[in-house]
Amino acid sequence: MVIRIRPARPEDRDALGALKLRASLAWGDHVEELKALPEARQVPAEHLASVFVAELDGGIAGFATVLPRGDGEAELEDLFVDPHSWRCGIGARLVAEAERRAKALGTRSLHVIASERAHAFYERCGFRVVGTAMTAFAPAPEMRKTLAR
Repeated sequence: MVIRIRPARPEDRDALGALKLRASLAWGDHVEELKALPEARQVPAEHLASVFVAELDGGIAGFATVLPRGDGEAELEDLFVDPHSWRCGIGARLVAEAERRAKALGTRSLHVIASERAHAFYERCGFRVVGTAMTAFAPAPEMRKTLAR
């Protein structure tokens, strides 16, 4: 099983949006609300240059987006793994690539708003809770990881 990381391409947008919705619905939380929310199935065109894809056996198995913040730090805006590929190391590989990209931006830390279900995953990746953010559905942990230089 080889996980390959590559930049997203414009022709990936529909597949990435579908994966995002599939992964969001997999836990069974907020199903009707997610189905009604257009951004739950979209990757904004203006973010595409900051999106990177994980391929497994030649197919898209996950993706993430790292965006610079106005405070000199970076945001892990999206991280989604196809439910059929959960627990294969793809999420951890995407986080490692997110850290590399954040460092390349010259940032000191990487932030993420984690769902309650993803909270433990991000803690295992070295993120720590620094606050709470309101999402479209509920409050969620705001987490931060200091990046080694």
